Amino acid sequence: MPLPLTIAAEALGLQHRLRKTLATLPLSYRAPADSAAASIMFIAGTSDWAARATAAVEAGARGVIIADPGITDPDAILTLADRANQAGAVVELAERYAGDPTLLRHRADLIQHLAATSTILISQVGDFATPANAALDMVRTAHALGQPLSLTHIWQASHAVVVRGTAGEKLFEAIATSGTGGGGQRIDALGFGRTLRFSLRGDGSARPSDLRIGNAKGERKLSPVYESVDRAAWLRVHAALDRGEPDGLALRQFAADITMIQAL
Repeated sequence: MPLPLTIAAEALGLQHRLRKTLATLPLSYRAPADSAAASIMFIAGTSDWAARATAAVEAGARGVIIADPGITDPDAILTLADRANQAGAVVELAERYAGDPTLLRHRADLIQHLAATSTILISQVGDFATPANAALDMVRTAHALGQPLSLTHIWQASHAVVVRGTAGEKLFEAIATSGTGGGGQRIDALGFGRTLRFSLRGDGSARPSDLRIGNAKGERKLSPVYESVDRAAWLRVHAALDRGEPDGLALRQFAADITMIQAL
């Protein structure tokens, strides 16, 4: 893939968000004179985002980033994965919780420590489009932490949604509450002599989240990553294009997560 890479936002609402990120990216990224000629597209993860991303790939985009992807037709996501693979295009998901740069930096270490726990609890506060989208946010965080989820129940109230199931042999329970103040996701993993406590900001800023691991000897705070979810996604696209290794596994897992939620 020759450099520089030209990037453009699909819609006006994303342009400000793109400009903020573009100012922090390597010089190999630049905005094109004509958005139709962009080699990488930034697409809103609302409604039919998978179909719009497929259209961008078929129009020649070498990379697509989905901003805050939500519930959509899982079959359309699988079609996107197939089309991207055929075209050698890269599709990245800029997820506000599951894509947290601090969480991803320490993912291998966290998975190892989670093996010593028996219960995973997630509490999420913030706006969500639908209860299914709130459930998806929490499921995606668990999968980002390498947990094989099997959901058994989803309950909906006027301003909250509760999800319950198992993560391998662990109990998994998550609750999302609609609200505007103090938003974010808190994850508590509990085990005999081992606790993990994560506070994920979910606000898209470069301010780092707080991840801590505790045992009988005390608590250890993991080193923070001062990077936004969007910037991390752009850099992953750049690296994948340089390697020439598009990978549709993340899209297929996202489609499977939606299918699991919709089945309940």
